[in-house]
Amino acid sequence: MMPLTGIRVVELATVVAAPTASRMLCAYGAEVIKVETLIGDEMRRAGESEQVVCEDYRNPLFTVHNSNKTFTAIDLKKPEGMEAFLKLLAGADVFITNVRKASLARMELDYESVKDRFPRLVYAHFAGFGPKGPAANNPGFDSTAFWLRSGPIADWQVEGYHPFTPTYAFGDMATSSVLVSGILMALIGRASTGRGTFVTTSLFASGIWCNAVGVVETQPQFGRVLNPDPLRPADPLCNFYRCKDGRWIGVYDNEYKREREKFAKVYGLPELMADPRYADLETMRKEDAAPALVEKLNALFLTKTSDEWSEYLLKNNVACQTARRTREVGSDAQALENRYVEEVAFADGLKAILPCPPVHFSDYERRDYKPTGRIGEDTDGVFSALGYTPEEIAALRDKKAIR
Repeated sequence: MMPLTGIRVVELATVVAAPTASRMLCAYGAEVIKVETLIGDEMRRAGESEQVVCEDYRNPLFTVHNSNKTFTAIDLKKPEGMEAFLKLLAGADVFITNVRKASLARMELDYESVKDRFPRLVYAHFAGFGPKGPAANNPGFDSTAFWLRSGPIADWQVEGYHPFTPTYAFGDMATSSVLVSGILMALIGRASTGRGTFVTTSLFASGIWCNAVGVVETQPQFGRVLNPDPLRPADPLCNFYRCKDGRWIGVYDNEYKREREKFAKVYGLPELMADPRYADLETMRKEDAAPALVEKLNALFLTKTSDEWSEYLLKNNVACQTARRTREVGSDAQALENRYVEEVAFADGLKAILPCPPVHFSDYERRDYKPTGRIGEDTDGVFSALGYTPEEIAALRDKKAIR
């Protein structure tokens, strides 16, 4: 049993964010027909730049975002291709696309062109910067729209250092969940109204939402400027410290004034209670007292390894976590036991640990990973279901309308 069984999705989308939204729907029961161009989704070849194998039946990155979908390839510039695509839409509950709106309008696949023909269709459009405004037609990438425009890249940097580089498609993955939630709300609404609707979100919208606290607290009327000075954190008891083994650990209080005495005992720093400059965070900022405290804590944390600190701090009910590298996630017992990651076997003996859709239900299942195949893997089955004969399918291939 899966919660979205019976929902049919047609996807006309590339790369990560929009395809991952339909991948999430597919994981929980929806039938997803992915329509690619005859040369396929660019994500099929992403492994070339990310140094991960990307062959037809050995493509871990493409599989993360497209597992269990049904694959067909159609040339929408051919009349026969467009005719077939419209037949697919006629049987769909949801249409997901990240094709730019101007291109959709030229093909008469924009919402205004199809809403009356398919009144129950939930039409989900994904963009980089949103449908309006001066940047509406700009190319929208995870790095540009999610990270650079919404503040983190500029604000989270130590002055003078090169900006950090997030892993590929980080913002896309976060934004895909926003699109999924919109689609599900539209389907719930359709159950009572009988009508579909237009659902839209963007990388920029999601970036602003994820950075909501920063967007509010840095407004001029509040007077705060984010300045990630390692010696002047907003709260020295919520900070990163380097340990004896060279690894970093993050340590966190719940509320500085309430837990100051506890941390003074845990760290063996009686001056944390005795020195009036540490009475509260506002006084500490006014007196510029944080650097002296941070320097003491820097020296203290260098006396133990990260494992030793973690064991000691957790025993004293202090929230902490050693900074782990991404490559360690695949062997993390917590991730494995909760099925947040799982091993997937590909062709020719290749195995890889892949992240899983992150929602679990008590009474519903989730589809297991299925490695993706070649472009047009399921075209014959898709077109047969639409009523095309084998001869008609062969003729469409001869005309290069499908693959």
